[in-house]
Amino acid sequence: MIVEKVLESKQQKIRQWPVNANRASELGNECLRYLVLNRTRWNEKTLHDARLQMIFDMGRMVEDLVFQDLREAGFTIVEQQRAFSWQKYQITGTIDFKLAIDGQVYPCEVKSAAPNAFASINSVSDMLHHKWAYMRKYPAQLTLYLLMDNKERGLFLFKNKSSGELKEIWMDLDMDFAESLVQKAEAINKHVAERTLPEPMEYNEDICQDCGFVHICLPDRVGKEVEISDNTELLELVMRYHALKPGAKEYDEVNDRINKLVEGREKILVGDYFIEGKWQERMGYDIPKEIKAQYQKPGQFWRKNIILVEGKGERTNGN
Repeated sequence: MIVEKVLESKQQKIRQWPVNANRASELGNECLRYLVLNRTRWNEKTLHDARLQMIFDMGRMVEDLVFQDLREAGFTIVEQQRAFSWQKYQITGTIDFKLAIDGQVYPCEVKSAAPNAFASINSVSDMLHHKWAYMRKYPAQLTLYLLMDNKERGLFLFKNKSSGELKEIWMDLDMDFAESLVQKAEAINKHVAERTLPEPMEYNEDICQDCGFVHICLPDRVGKEVEISDNTELLELVMRYHALKPGAKEYDEVNDRINKLVEGREKILVGDYFIEGKWQERMGYDIPKEIKAQYQKPGQFWRKNIILVEGKGERTNGN
């Protein structure tokens, strides 16, 4: 019961706090609707679980390790955890620290990274165009700190959670990018003041599937051009699909049968389950194996998402 007790302890640390401003760490989120909901309906956001809390706690421990690395190397750290507030645009944030180098002081953000993520980033551009949404948010965060601190340059220090390796990525202030973030904050503030809500963005699995407000956005999605199905076989399969653990033999069998029933149908409501899907392109081969690389041709497959509509919802992805 050791692990269970640790998870229980972590769960007790998870709290929901009022959101009264646009957080610098969140303004890089690509969904304006999420950012408005985070201000106006923060108390309805689904809380993260204990395992994610452990990841957050590890991130803070990594930050302490980086401080130790820097101090042992003779660097001077100043203004650790300094808070910023830009009242005009209702933007707030807390920077990790500033690093003093050759008479200059640079805002610095520490980020922990798994080995694959660590290897995938070597520049600000890599972050801005990264396949993972959380990574794309980082440049916005540091850009806002540079603006609020009247600095032209800052840096990220990434630490590999597996090897302990460090990587530094410097970032110069990009005024066009900074202006776009300020305009986003203005748009959020206008919605908050007028008690309006932006339209949902086009569904993006990387952004939407773990969103804490999916249960609020979902009714809008379900209500648009959805096919209502009374197929009892499909409903029974979907219910069984949710009950089974991924990887089990029966799970695979049920998943295959559902795929055959829903392929080509974009939006289906069956019982309390909303199923959406779309064709996705992929490369296939129809020539001898030894020369197939010369004759690639595009193909496609149907990708579905199954969402429990009642309550706060649950999302299960599959091919």
